[in-house]
Amino acid sequence: MKIVPYDKKYKTAFIEMNKLWISEMFTLEKEDMAVLDNIEDVLLQGGQIFFAVSENDEVMACCMIAPLPNGEWEIEKFCAKGMYTGTGAGSACLAACIEYAKSKKIEKIVIVSNRKCVHAIHLYEKYGFVEIPVDKEKFPFDRADIAFEQIFHYE
Repeated sequence: MKIVPYDKKYKTAFIEMNKLWISEMFTLEKEDMAVLDNIEDVLLQGGQIFFAVSENDEVMACCMIAPLPNGEWEIEKFCAKGMYTGTGAGSACLAACIEYAKSKKIEKIVIVSNRKCVHAIHLYEKYGFVEIPVDKEKFPFDRADIAFEQIFHYE
């Protein structure tokens, strides 16, 4: 397995994997489609998507870090392909997003999730994210019932 930044050849896998997991657990919302239909806009704003890919170049997991209008950055569209759940692929993508944030001197990363996503929540806590109140203006998803942040301090 290797971790790679966005490459257009992985775009369809990113979109389909995210649509699948969201549809299986929740309802795909217009906010989801607004992100998935505009990946290049996120990249142009400085965001990045990291992929865990297998030796035969199959996408195992993915995670996006994107700027928000208020200056914070958000971890979003984080998922692993079913058969790769529990392999560390998702964890490696999340770690890549955090390292990307540090390399850009980003001060705050936020994440919104749902309490049903037990494994993801465990990862967020493992990587130092702290639970915060859910701001429905910032996170307009119906499924959003838990949020996290991580603040970095630089000299």
